[in-house]
Amino acid sequence: MATLPRPHTKATRDDWVAAARSALGETPIDGLRVLNLAGDLSVSRSSFYWYFADVDELHAELLAIWARNTASIVERCERGTPSIVAACLGVFECWADEALFDPTLDLAVRDWGRRDVEIATRVADADLRRLDAIAAMFAGHGFDPDDSTVRARLLYHSQVGYYAVGTDEPMDVRVAYLPYYLEAMCAAAPTDEELAAFISVLR
Repeated sequence: MATLPRPHTKATRDDWVAAARSALGETPIDGLRVLNLAGDLSVSRSSFYWYFADVDELHAELLAIWARNTASIVERCERGTPSIVAACLGVFECWADEALFDPTLDLAVRDWGRRDVEIATRVADADLRRLDAIAAMFAGHGFDPDDSTVRARLLYHSQVGYYAVGTDEPMDVRVAYLPYYLEAMCAAAPTDEELAAFISVLR
């Protein structure tokens, strides 16, 4: 069997994915074009096809990365924590680390869902999984079912809203507001130790 020549390009599969993710601030997912991404990478467009059969395969890769947003939230909701405040701070780690939750990608997939019924269904399913996990987290700390549902919505929708309206605050401002958010969402004040532990994660 003949051996295929190796790709003669500097760009790797990860480079193409990174270029696509970087473009999402300006270009919708279903508007991504191989030629434009090749220009961003300063490589030939033909090198894209060493790694992807077509743009649909790149879309599938982006959706797989987007699914990690949900997995990160669910994993932190299911951690054993000594208090509801500590549990909420675990979820807040997702908002503080784009490796755990990529807001640009999340908004891009939501936008795509406005034009594609299948994607809209996937977004709705992801939102339900996220909200169910957060509500279960509250219930696990003694909140009744309706209260858990409302607090989950308060926590999740407020953060998604931050991203949707493009709120841009310095981290020290958000940290200063953190105790008030926690009291509103958890009906409990954070301890100095809990705040210090979370700030150490941010750093």
